[in-house]
Amino acid sequence: MSKSSTPPPQVADRSAERRLTIALVVIVTCQLMIMLDLTIVTTALPTIQEALGFSSANLTWVINAYGVAFGGLLLFGGRLGDVFGRRTVFIVGVAVFTIASLVGGFAQNPGWLLTTRVIQGIGAAVAAPSALSLIATTFTAPAARARALSYYTAASSAGGSLGLLVGGVLTSWANWRWVMLVNVPIGIVIIVLALRFIPQLPHTQGKLDVFGAVTGTAGLISIVYGFTHAADGGWGSGQTIAAFVAGVVLLIVFLLGERRVAQPIIPLALFASRNRAAAYAGMLMLPGAMFAGLYFLMVYAQGSLGYSPVEAGFAVVPLTLGVFSSRWTFPPLVKKFGPKNLVVAAAVLIIVGLLWLSQMTPSTGYSFVVVPTLFCGIGVGIAFTSLNFTVLAGLPPQNAGAAAGMLQTMQQVGGALGIAVLSTIYISRLEDALGDGSTAHGAVANAAGDALGGGAAFIAVLLLIGLFGLVKMAPPAPAPTPTPAPAPAPGTQPAGQAGGE
Repeated sequence: MSKSSTPPPQVADRSAERRLTIALVVIVTCQLMIMLDLTIVTTALPTIQEALGFSSANLTWVINAYGVAFGGLLLFGGRLGDVFGRRTVFIVGVAVFTIASLVGGFAQNPGWLLTTRVIQGIGAAVAAPSALSLIATTFTAPAARARALSYYTAASSAGGSLGLLVGGVLTSWANWRWVMLVNVPIGIVIIVLALRFIPQLPHTQGKLDVFGAVTGTAGLISIVYGFTHAADGGWGSGQTIAAFVAGVVLLIVFLLGERRVAQPIIPLALFASRNRAAAYAGMLMLPGAMFAGLYFLMVYAQGSLGYSPVEAGFAVVPLTLGVFSSRWTFPPLVKKFGPKNLVVAAAVLIIVGLLWLSQMTPSTGYSFVVVPTLFCGIGVGIAFTSLNFTVLAGLPPQNAGAAAGMLQTMQQVGGALGIAVLSTIYISRLEDALGDGSTAHGAVANAAGDALGGGAAFIAVLLLIGLFGLVKMAPPAPAPTPTPAPAPAPGTQPAGQAGGE
């Protein structure tokens, strides 16, 4: 008499929960790696310039090449996951990113490195929307999704500040090439674990909207390039104006075309929800202050306080800690207050932090920025998670990738907009201060403070969106206690619909 090999229901439940936990760790690690690469090369730029012979004019494109490709292709990458399967597209994106990192780590000239940075951006744009949409489709219970999003948002929001720290440490203690090569072992582990633990859920069958992909991608690349170039070349530059004009025309053509296809890159029905549309607008404003704020804190630490790159990286640790605190604070807070109230409270906290930071001078020193930086970090973590939660609420699974791509596109465009606008404030104030006879340290502190104060205007718009754009949602109910279920048949993936940490 043969014994059944089927495990008891309790064992099957524990196994499914463990697989979901590992799947979440894989997704969050991928998102952290992608966001790290937006800033990890920043502190290595002087070393890269000396090693590869970059001109001063081209050096910033080590950062911008990744950002433009990433921001411009997110809509396309999001829809790829909906059409061809999110796990498959996620793995392909990570593989492209990892190979580009490996090749870039051995770069011998500027063209080589810039090409691999573009390919990194392409891989990131393919993987990142699938990462967020995998959370939306795998963790469908609201309470479980809130927990998953708190991890995801902590990684997304803190990635930039951690990138500055990690980049400084690797450059100072090892070699600049490790800011690229560090991605290789991480990427390999992500791919191996994703193949085993991330479920392959059903996806939309159909054709990709090629016309929409071309016009939407080209339009977004033009807009992101315009903001990027404005930060260095000025708003009146011919290249800046041409990029904006081309981008607006292409995006108008894109939107007109989207109304006529059965499976558009961006289903316009996504904007039928008032809350979702408001959350997208909020996601344009929040990174505009956050990314620029992080940048100008580094400028203050290095240009006014005289910190080394590693010391400056450690100086933004309070921001990172504040963001990571959202992992623990968001699930109980959203259950009690709902995302609308959290967006409003977070915006107020960030505005207080930015206005506080705007008063910094060389004599105030580092201790002056610790508390307001912590305020900003806590507010950013809660606001990001609340906006993500709002976008994904009630989302049809077949549009999860498109919605995620749109969300992250707004994030990248908003970040580029913030850097461009606040850099203009910084440069103007720096020139005025130097013209008035201020010391270099004092001029940098005053200019960086004014730029951070300008960031409060972005968050003021977010506050208005929270007050008048968002409507109250029912707080997420606790995840139901799973009922015993038979073990999955051999060779199948356990379902993730119940959700869990």
